[in-house]
Amino acid sequence: MRYLITGGSGYIGTRLVDRLSRRDDTEQIVICDVAPPKTFIPKTEFKKVDVRDRAAVRAAVESARPDALVHLAFILNPSHDEGFMYDVDVNGTHNVLEAAAAANVGQVLVTTSAVAYGAFPDNPVPLTEDDPVRGVARFSYARDKTESDRICQLWGHEHPDRVLTIVRPCIVFGPNVDNYLVRLWTKTPFTADVGTLDQQIQFVHEEDVVEAVTGLLLGRHGGAYNVAGDGLMTMRECGELIDSPVRKLPLWAYRALARVMWRLRASEAPPGQVDFALYPWIVSNEKLKRTLGWTPAHSSRETFEITMRAHGKMPAATPAEAPQPGARVAA
Repeated sequence: MRYLITGGSGYIGTRLVDRLSRRDDTEQIVICDVAPPKTFIPKTEFKKVDVRDRAAVRAAVESARPDALVHLAFILNPSHDEGFMYDVDVNGTHNVLEAAAAANVGQVLVTTSAVAYGAFPDNPVPLTEDDPVRGVARFSYARDKTESDRICQLWGHEHPDRVLTIVRPCIVFGPNVDNYLVRLWTKTPFTADVGTLDQQIQFVHEEDVVEAVTGLLLGRHGGAYNVAGDGLMTMRECGELIDSPVRKLPLWAYRALARVMWRLRASEAPPGQVDFALYPWIVSNEKLKRTLGWTPAHSSRETFEITMRAHGKMPAATPAEAPQPGARVAA
């Protein structure tokens, strides 16, 4: 098997490349990213490719002649330059799919996000893959992920002879994750109480995401799949675990504060993210379990605790408290 992986130098991409490289049936893995991998992995070749560059993407795919293409390149940390984020997340996805079509790549796997469903008062709990993706218009990341997801769905309909897999993880945490979502808990001085501290939230461990992606890729399972840890937490529980003080705010003041902090570049979280703290966007992982026999090794709570410990917000776990691995997908 020959693979091409965009974003292969990232924390998910690196682990996926490592797993695939250990397989006897893997011939070559071409890593396309703007930065090279931090360590050398056998059977790999690195190509510096910006997914915004349509010609470069097409040349890389044509040269690699992959049997399967995995698209992981996207911007997570919000930018005030929304045009840049759109260019990477949406136009980049379009460029990759266009190149895959032109090169007759038979299998494509793309990671979008559970935020593509959007956070709305009328969302079913949990959301399944049969529910529509509708994003949140005022949150650029969710808006762009929704459009990217729809582009993938359209590509799948236009190429029924190919295997197209869409992976929608919830919030991905873990000891190697250090992004603005992690810093919402590790750097924010207090937990805002706008009357929604009992709103539910879920997390998935980075290794469980890699396990799921690997299983879907090797099994050539097409369609959309949510990826989430078992169990739910509340915003209140998250704050209590890290001893975050609670400050009550009226919702209008919280929204206004978020807008001002974003405008002053004093916050990494854009104001549109507030909706995801107010309304449900819990996803079901049952389809993934049925398809792969997959069980996450870490629950939502364990994943949150592992991440907070890695960033010094909780004391180290004792041996008795350390989470035990769950069932794994046979590779």
